[in-house]
Amino acid sequence: MALLFYACPHPNEPIGAMLVSYLLDQLLTHEDLRGTFTWHLLPCIDPDGTRLNEGWFNGPFTIRHYAAEFYRPPGMEQVEWTFPVQHKRFTFDAPIPETQALMAALREVRPTFVYALHNAGFGGVYYYISRDLPEVYPAFHHIPESLGLVLAQGEPEMPWAVEFAPAIFKDSSVAEAYDYFETFTDEDPARLISSGGSSGDFLNTLGEPRALALVTELPYFQASAVADHSLTPLSRREVRLTGLATMERLTAQVEAIYQPVRPLMTLDSRLHRAFRLFHEHYLLTADSQRQGILNDEKTLKPATVAQKTDALYVSQFYQLLIYSMLDRAIRLQQEQEEIPALETARQHLKPLLEAGFKEIETNLEYQAVPIRRAVQMQLGAFLAVLPSL
Repeated sequence: MALLFYACPHPNEPIGAMLVSYLLDQLLTHEDLRGTFTWHLLPCIDPDGTRLNEGWFNGPFTIRHYAAEFYRPPGMEQVEWTFPVQHKRFTFDAPIPETQALMAALREVRPTFVYALHNAGFGGVYYYISRDLPEVYPAFHHIPESLGLVLAQGEPEMPWAVEFAPAIFKDSSVAEAYDYFETFTDEDPARLISSGGSSGDFLNTLGEPRALALVTELPYFQASAVADHSLTPLSRREVRLTGLATMERLTAQVEAIYQPVRPLMTLDSRLHRAFRLFHEHYLLTADSQRQGILNDEKTLKPATVAQKTDALYVSQFYQLLIYSMLDRAIRLQQEQEEIPALETARQHLKPLLEAGFKEIETNLEYQAVPIRRAVQMQLGAFLAVLPSL
């Protein structure tokens, strides 16, 4: 029985590399672990991108420092989201070299189990799994609790996510995203999708039996509010629209800073490209996000504290990460040539980022998750599904 683990599926997600290192040590020292399974362990599938995150690896572990050294490629340059896929009028067939290498590994190994070692940035623990396995869900809920971690029980990461149990979702696909946009907006779904297919989309093409795939999303920074079921006086629609308005306001402010200096950003750096493509996606999809909120009757339900926290603060955290890459990109450009207009742009950007982080810190208590616990969380989830393979 073949197992395949791959770490750093996004380069800002290195926790899995430490799990792979731990597993290698155990496999080398315990021969009995090598008897039942064939282990295929990929310690880093995006080494170039991971290097751009090394600035925060040694701390201090605060949201500001993490953002200041953060890098994440745009959808069309992500290993995890550039698999070939075709659904209705959407077609993608331009996998990047790292994705091609992962495709080759999956074809050769034909694994029974695939563990994409993702991790989140802020909030709580949640899971994606490729098929409904109710027998493992009690363990999925117990493991984080035993480690002092909280389950993320607010808004799902994606509005089209299929929930099997609290904080446990079916792995996402381009088809589900496309169908959501088709159902709840009047936009062309193909225009709104900014990536290719996922590893799950590719596994579906390899025939039966389909590998069991697991993702354990655990944060670097956790806030207990994401697990608070207390009802607020507001609806999910109200809090999500408020959160969207906050994001749109920041997008417009950054656009006003960026456009005048865009011609000066001549260095085609990964950081500039990532910022620019994410930013353009924010501009493109704001209306469709609003339509999705307004046209989905489930958003009329009362919002919990957890859902309000996601809508107002967790979503803002991730947007601040993207706009922090603009600051890094400008600094990199300035190393080529000192341009006063670029320094002025940085000075205008800094208070926007500072205000966003201050709002999060004022409204939420958060703690950095110890790295050891994060690795234990990923390992524990694997051990929970092992009897079901």
